[in-house]
Amino acid sequence: MKGFRNRRIALLMGAAVPFLAMPAYAQEAAPATDSADQRATAATGNDVIVTATRRPQTLLDVPLSVAVVSGADLDKMGTRQFNDLQGSVPNLQIDQTNGNFVISMRGLGSGGGNLAFEQSVGFFVDGIYSGRARSLQTAMMDVARVEVVRGPQGALFGKNTDAGAISVITAAPTRDFEGRVSGGYEFENKGWNGEGYLSGPLTDTLSARLSAQGGHAGGYMYNRATGKRDNSNDYLGIRGQLLFEPMKGMSAKLKVEYGKNDYKGGNRAYNGLGTSAFANLVRTTDAAFGGVPETPGFVRVQSSPYPEFSRTENVAVTLTTNTDLGGGVQLTTIGGYNHLKASTETDIDNSPLNFSDNLHTESTTQISQEARLSGSIGALSLFGGVQYYYAKSHIVQNIFWRTAGLPVPPVVNGNSVLPFDQTSESVSPFIAANLEVLPGLTIDGSLRYSHENKQARMQQLPGPLAFVPYDIRGKRVEKLWDYSGKVSYKFSSRGQVYVSYATGSKGGGFVSNDTRLGLTGKYQFDPERAKSWEAGLKMRGAGGVYDANLAVFSTDFDNLQVSTYNGVSFVTGNAARVRSRGIEFEGNVRPVSILTLGGNVAYLDAKYLDYPGATCVYGAPPTCVSQNLAGYRLTRAPKWKWTAYAQIDAPISDDLSLTARGSANYTGLTNYQDTQAPSTMMPAYTTYDARIAVTNKAQGWDIALIGRNLSNTVSWSQGFGIPFVTGATSVFVNPARTITLQVSKNF
Repeated sequence: MKGFRNRRIALLMGAAVPFLAMPAYAQEAAPATDSADQRATAATGNDVIVTATRRPQTLLDVPLSVAVVSGADLDKMGTRQFNDLQGSVPNLQIDQTNGNFVISMRGLGSGGGNLAFEQSVGFFVDGIYSGRARSLQTAMMDVARVEVVRGPQGALFGKNTDAGAISVITAAPTRDFEGRVSGGYEFENKGWNGEGYLSGPLTDTLSARLSAQGGHAGGYMYNRATGKRDNSNDYLGIRGQLLFEPMKGMSAKLKVEYGKNDYKGGNRAYNGLGTSAFANLVRTTDAAFGGVPETPGFVRVQSSPYPEFSRTENVAVTLTTNTDLGGGVQLTTIGGYNHLKASTETDIDNSPLNFSDNLHTESTTQISQEARLSGSIGALSLFGGVQYYYAKSHIVQNIFWRTAGLPVPPVVNGNSVLPFDQTSESVSPFIAANLEVLPGLTIDGSLRYSHENKQARMQQLPGPLAFVPYDIRGKRVEKLWDYSGKVSYKFSSRGQVYVSYATGSKGGGFVSNDTRLGLTGKYQFDPERAKSWEAGLKMRGAGGVYDANLAVFSTDFDNLQVSTYNGVSFVTGNAARVRSRGIEFEGNVRPVSILTLGGNVAYLDAKYLDYPGATCVYGAPPTCVSQNLAGYRLTRAPKWKWTAYAQIDAPISDDLSLTARGSANYTGLTNYQDTQAPSTMMPAYTTYDARIAVTNKAQGWDIALIGRNLSNTVSWSQGFGIPFVTGATSVFVNPARTITLQVSKNF
């Protein structure tokens, strides 16, 4: 660990190097130009500037399967939560579970049963990696764009991106004064929102941007027992930025941000109660409130001495510097600090019975630093550097069991307290090269080495339970290599084809918060590894009349990290081999100037090739202890997903214009547990969104009416059995219909 500490100090000191040079150049300061972040929002289709390859390129030129959602589009559709992104991105699945979001890309991702899991889809904000999926529960605010890069990205992005990466680029300070305020009211659930920003120069060399948002999302789950609407959310966010540009080719941006979400009441409902004595007791108890809903809907019956809630707070500080060292060599450093604090209270039995509740608390602090150099030697472009990451987490799961007088096994009675502490530290050098060998023909290659050290302590404190107490300490040291190569041919200024091969890896770890760990002794899981082939075609019509992006892929995973509920607890381990194959298409066409038609479609075939020792599937003989799931479909991997939209942009007068957009979003049958139980499979469903707006460009205002899930379709994002209650399944119900009137003003 001493070597790691020395490297940590050296890397953090390295972030200050550009500042040492700044005083010498400050007197030569020149006005800065608008950043690429702002220019990107002005482009459309395959003209959008992205940084998926760690250098600015248009979407048309990137030899990767990348989806981009602009901040303007997010604002227009009232998108404030990350799980709303999946309707715009093929083969992306973001699901709410008990305590975390779970991200799957092309059917690949880690489950939500183990609270210590890091995601297989890396999450980055302005270049800073976040190891905790809980970070996605803070609302998006003043975003320039979101880039979703599919497939293994270990060599380019680094830590834990073996299934893909989501990169959020926030809007940066500008050299021209600008601002925006926006407010809205949601009619269906009586919510409201307000947000805005101010940006502009403070001096000739210093610019600032202040962004803020706040609001209340009304609860959409009516609780008959309490007479209240559950799963409401009060959210708040504030971000301040300073951009110092002492001269052309030198800049430093400091960003400080705070975000909070406070959900009151849950969104769980039954999807089948079964025929057990406990189920009949729930029916009898709920009869006083009109009966228990035994299929998912927007009505539930739940009460507990411990009211359900979910709270997340996040504080982040980021310092980014760019320095032109001359000769075409650029030095970039990105340093970040992040502190996440979260807690969730869940009524496990989801009824008025005082049977079982779960309190999950988490505190995670991380620091990271990246330094990289980029430059060119003739037709050869190079960049390389080193990335450092440190994180410390403290997670406690406190389960309250009260079995007296209830028809459940007496094995549980009292509290089960399971603390988990983990420290993770890694250093990762990398290098990438790009060479145009012939006009239009380019080859790319990248290589990364990661050295990671993890230490953890897993406990179940002694108490009045039949569960076996334990106190286990573990240590892991891992050395992982990732690499990628691409060949692309730009056959015209408006089209290219490419072929790529990439690998990705995710470090192993420790099983947290498992009541049976004292019996099983299986407290570690192994690293997972991905190897993927991809071929693609990207085209843009003359005058931008159409855009088309097509990708086909085949990815093999070794030791995919999985967590499956077996009726008593979540079983965490590795599936030996997995294969994911599919096709993705995104496109749009503008047959006339006022009309745009577009959408995306994804076909996915994601199956286990070998998974011995897995949980027995639904309908297996009673003598089954475990089985091999070879041939079974992965969880969170629907075979088909598609979105289709139509948009009209028509002038009303010289100053006024009308925009109308409607979309349909389809998700195929989705399995949420490896048990293959029908009650944990979400049937295929379609939701419909729409927006109509009037804009006055001269005065800078617009009024919009936004509808989401207009058909009020009932869908859910996770399904699992209730512990010790045979045949009972709970699901997390997705949001109901919302209709929002939004008024905005630019200045």
